[in-house]
Amino acid sequence: MVVEASFVIHIPASIYQEMVAHVSAGYPNETCGALGSLDERVIKNYPTANAAEHPDDFSIISEVDIVRIYNDIDEYDGDMIYYHSHPITEAYPSARDIDWAKRSGYVYIIFSHRLHPEPPYARVFKINPQGQVTEGQIAID
Repeated sequence: MVVEASFVIHIPASIYQEMVAHVSAGYPNETCGALGSLDERVIKNYPTANAAEHPDDFSIISEVDIVRIYNDIDEYDGDMIYYHSHPITEAYPSARDIDWAKRSGYVYIIFSHRLHPEPPYARVFKINPQGQVTEGQIAID
């Protein structure tokens, strides 16, 4: 169940286009990365390689990359947003996404290639520790 949208993530158009290019380049595998934000405004993109053992079915950022990203975000006292793609399914958190998000507390942006060869589209979610999914809005500024 999705709770009514209660938040907006603002992404500069140039960063959004970088994200689309990154997840498109990884197709047909899942692609992942992170964003640094301040007050729900994205200020930096951290595209990463997918370190999952089975990148066609899952995505994960390597420990080395996650430490580098955390350290950089700490420099400007920001928050991390996790993004990844679903090559075949809807841009909605899978059961595995929900399980990971319950523990991490990250905002999730999920891209879907379900309409490939059309460009992927994205949706944004917060998932609380009980697994309740709240969908927000993405504003491309």
